Amino acid sequence: MNDRSITSVAKKSRGRFPMRRARDAREWLSSAAQGPATMLLLGIKNLKQINEQLGRSAGDKAIRRVGEQLRAFAAQQLSPVSFIARMPGREFMLVVKGNDAGRHTELAAQKLLEMVSSDLGDAGAPLHVSARVAIALSIHGESRQQLAARATQALAEAYERKGERFVIAGSGNTAAVPDRAQLDAAMRLALAQRQIAIMLQPQFAVATGALVGAEALARLNHPMLGEVSAGDLFASADRCDLREELSYHIQQEAIAIAAKWPAAFGHLRLAVNLGAEEMTDQYGTRLLELLGEAKFSPDRLTLELTEESLVRDLQLAAGQLELLRSKGVRIAVDDFGTGYSSLAYLKALPLDYLKIDKDMTPDIAGNGKDRIILRAIIAMAKALGLLIIAEGVEKPEELEMLKVEGCDYFQGYLRAPPLTPDNFEALARDLV
Repeated sequence: MNDRSITSVAKKSRGRFPMRRARDAREWLSSAAQGPATMLLLGIKNLKQINEQLGRSAGDKAIRRVGEQLRAFAAQQLSPVSFIARMPGREFMLVVKGNDAGRHTELAAQKLLEMVSSDLGDAGAPLHVSARVAIALSIHGESRQQLAARATQALAEAYERKGERFVIAGSGNTAAVPDRAQLDAAMRLALAQRQIAIMLQPQFAVATGALVGAEALARLNHPMLGEVSAGDLFASADRCDLREELSYHIQQEAIAIAAKWPAAFGHLRLAVNLGAEEMTDQYGTRLLELLGEAKFSPDRLTLELTEESLVRDLQLAAGQLELLRSKGVRIAVDDFGTGYSSLAYLKALPLDYLKIDKDMTPDIAGNGKDRIILRAIIAMAKALGLLIIAEGVEKPEELEMLKVEGCDYFQGYLRAPPLTPDNFEALARDLV
């Protein structure tokens, strides 16, 4: 089948096989299984490279064209297709009724890979994707979520393996999957099903001890992996090219939680993190729309940027931050002192806070060079009109030294660990 006939089939199949959204996929996965099924997950392995080399418009085109090819593929299946959906990031899900195993399954995967590996670009502008496919055959008594879990783990293996473009999921326990592949599969499935939890790290005024707000953190509680930290989640998201989707999910969930705080909490601020992959020319507009939908005032939000995120495109970052700041959002440089910072960033960007990395906080109570460096950082920030937030404060002597040096705010286990939203509200009610 040539490219023109594939496109023709895709157009004819749009009515029969509409492309659903991730929200529809979550609903489908949570409903009861009805008979045997075969699930195919298709992922665009090189989407990140396409975005970086050709621009996001080319990446969007690749996603759109792969979706067309997937619908064309669905139109050729012998078994009835029951569901097709675009998943978060670079992946698609196709579910076919029945689970006949054998050579047919491998041929189906090879055919699908052949179709999406064709030139997906326009005349004079070739566009090729590197795809991977996972296939999982349902097991009697298995839920749709369990089927999806095996498929996502198989896709994680397909991304990792060299020379193999598709993997057929086994029927064994998921613990047999290598740790990194298992984590990547768990992260993808949790993101698709919105199962990543938000924790709130309380923040306090150094001078008075008053509660001033909270930083939103992400956690995944997995039955086999245990508690997965935000750092591990984002490392997994980077491998899967899902950092932007993961971060947007965290921001969306955290803002929705804060928007429901009682009126008595009206003075409390929410801080959310921003990474390098999210700083696009539409980021500011998208965040303001999110705040508007949640009815959470922009002047109660702090956006914390890691130093690495500032390195990519300083001019673009400055423009987006100016837009957000003009609407009331405050801007902080996170993890200052341990990354790729430059005094030029502090000079060029519109900032409100400088956040001292938690690994540097224990040094504040020491003597010699460590304390001199921290004192210099605080003095520089003060000279630039920035407020100081210290992370990782665990000892009374650390807090006392922060008072002496003129730090404004702090967070850490000395006062409170990261809390669930309900526990944070309980703490706030006691302190407000």
